[in-house]
Amino acid sequence: MTAASKQLLPRLEQGDLERVLALELRYSRSLEELLSATAASGDCAQLLPRVVVAFQDLIGAPAAVLWMRDGALFCATTASGVAADWRSGARAAAPSTLDSGPMELPRSHELCAGLRGDGICVLIPGPELPLGVICLQVPVPGPSAVERSRLPQLARHAASAIAERTSHDELMRSLRARDEVLGIVAHDLRNPLNVIAAASSSLHQRLPDLLSRRPVERIMRATQRAEHLIRDLLDISAIESGQFSIDKRQLDTANTILAATESQQGLAATSSVILASDLSPELPGIDADEERILEVLENLVGNAIKFTLPGGTVTVGASEQDGSILLWVRDTGPGIPEEQLPHLFDRFWQGSKGDRRGAGLGLTICRAIVEAHGGRIWAESVVGQGTTIKFTLPKRERVPQSGGTQVANILMVDDRPENLLALRAILEQPDYRLVTASSGEEALSLALRETFAVALIDVAMPGMDGLEVAIHMKELERSRDIPIIFITAFGDDPQEIHRAYSAGGADYLVKPLDAEIVRKKVAVFVDLSRRRSQSLRRPPTLGEE
Repeated sequence: MTAASKQLLPRLEQGDLERVLALELRYSRSLEELLSATAASGDCAQLLPRVVVAFQDLIGAPAAVLWMRDGALFCATTASGVAADWRSGARAAAPSTLDSGPMELPRSHELCAGLRGDGICVLIPGPELPLGVICLQVPVPGPSAVERSRLPQLARHAASAIAERTSHDELMRSLRARDEVLGIVAHDLRNPLNVIAAASSSLHQRLPDLLSRRPVERIMRATQRAEHLIRDLLDISAIESGQFSIDKRQLDTANTILAATESQQGLAATSSVILASDLSPELPGIDADEERILEVLENLVGNAIKFTLPGGTVTVGASEQDGSILLWVRDTGPGIPEEQLPHLFDRFWQGSKGDRRGAGLGLTICRAIVEAHGGRIWAESVVGQGTTIKFTLPKRERVPQSGGTQVANILMVDDRPENLLALRAILEQPDYRLVTASSGEEALSLALRETFAVALIDVAMPGMDGLEVAIHMKELERSRDIPIIFITAFGDDPQEIHRAYSAGGADYLVKPLDAEIVRKKVAVFVDLSRRRSQSLRRPPTLGEE
């Protein structure tokens, strides 16, 4: 109960007390109606009828008209319970004495148009001038002094609700206007870009040597960059207007990462940066928008390469962590000061001259994509050592294998992500579990931890080559029985084939790979592995005991 009501209590009889309590209940309900309307209404036009109802309910008015400011006058905007001949759009002036509080006006007054009796009018205040006037038909019996005192209070709440919704409407109109302009500009810019891209591509194919192609390649890269900028502008517009959406489907996590790193190999080579991967051997899949996740990875990897000096390393990694898939991109660049990290994903934010990876919209869009998938993204950095950007994605629950087919583990070893991606595309099927390694050392580590039906190993790898990997595997008890298929580009060299078999190879494949031959050779060793496993699990017969 309010202080004003408590002051009246000593003078109230029982019946009066019940009426005051009923008023307090109506006032609370009117406030709830305003709060609910503010939260639920799509725009101000949907809010105003509920404002009128809130005032009617407070004093039991049979009819009401809401007049909103239109220049120096007030315009009839919304009404409830009025006569059939009432029309919106009429304009009227408010009495100057209305500023002092609720004021009763005769039915003949222009503010009472549409009412079937005298009215009581209340100003809805604004920052400088009133936002509007609400005119309520006086009920029978008329409102009490306490009821009249509640009208200005409710008017202040109504003013807040209307001002908030009006500001929201203006913002949405501005966003819609901006989106329309962006759409037109994007369309008008893409038309000449398409012509430039097509012409430069055609010219590039006709030029005879690398030297003459370089200027055309610069044009092609600039065209792609312009297209990316246009897409970024459209994306940020969709994000701010709440229209950003994703199209999820089942994805293989490792496959997606390899595709992203493959697309950045050219930039890494041009920048003399080593692009490496660090993927856990058994990554669950994800339900995600493939194009958008590739966009995130390519953006992060591209940024990392740009801020890594020649000879440095960019590593893309992923692992399962706390029910999610944790992905990261780590560079050996200059690093980012700790105080700048919280701003890294802000629009157009620019850090120090040493690291301006936050400039533009790319990281802002990355954050929106990750959050739309239900994940989060953040950065960790040590100045002078490098930066790691990490993000999480919800993992897809593994579906248990039905039937009696045993899942075969297949190890694929190659230092080039594009080659691993090609092998994965050839061998992907439900009863194969494909495990990748990007170096000989990583392959040996996996072979010591897991059992594989077959291993496909590229011969020409930097550091420990494929033949050395095979020799070490054959020396270890855990991995000596794994059949090894070598992949070589020297299939017509007898000495190369002899070296492969001498190192413990069971077979070999020659580049370029024939997908059907790869599948058939792998299937042979998988079948042998399954039969060997079944014989080991089979209980001995009477004669074998």
